[in-house]
Amino acid sequence: MYILIATAAAVLVLAISVPWLIRLAYRVPRCTVNETPADLKLLYRECRIATVNGKWLSAWFVVGEDLAGKVPVVAVIHGWGGSAAQMLPFARLLHQAGYGVLLLDARNHGNSDSDSFSSMPRFAEDLEHGLDWLKKQPQTDPHRLFLLGHSVGAAATLLLASRRRDLAGIISIASFAHPRELMRRQMRSHHIPYYPVGWLVLRYIVPVYKCQVIEIQLKNRKKTMRNPVQDGTIMM
Repeated sequence: MYILIATAAAVLVLAISVPWLIRLAYRVPRCTVNETPADLKLLYRECRIATVNGKWLSAWFVVGEDLAGKVPVVAVIHGWGGSAAQMLPFARLLHQAGYGVLLLDARNHGNSDSDSFSSMPRFAEDLEHGLDWLKKQPQTDPHRLFLLGHSVGAAATLLLASRRRDLAGIISIASFAHPRELMRRQMRSHHIPYYPVGWLVLRYIVPVYKCQVIEIQLKNRKKTMRNPVQDGTIMM
């Protein structure tokens, strides 16, 4: 009897503590960088863009007076724990090539609002709201919209590209291909066995983070894209 009670208590404690431990382990380190596009002599304006859950995204829209008329625009999103400021080198290169640039901070990153948690599908949600905002801007050519992302942001560009047909192209840098493979690497780097720890974590993440594994298996999602894919990257 005591063994059953102890077992039940242990299961209850585990059920309560595991979600908290997972969110603690995957909490986002908010990176603050003081650099702005002005430091690269780029004309820009600061923007606040509405996203889901009543939250707001911080963004920089780089489209100077030297870019006349409606111009192609690239929406840029950073990786896990990053910020728009870390993607500024891309802004300079793209601006020099004649592109407008929207640099976004995902929720829980940079100067954007905090939310309950971050995930790759939530990066994609934020990127999509940024894209929809761009299409309403008078300087934007809606037929020449591009995405650029790094790491988790890169995976978000692939997921978003599989859902939309209004993109001219994307650049995906260092995206993961499958959540299980990513989990295995993370567990291995910390000398933690994938079974049962990683398996249990993944089983928790799928329903709670409101995404299906098949949805974020980017190797499969590439098949639905109209752009050619080479080594996990779709180039403009």
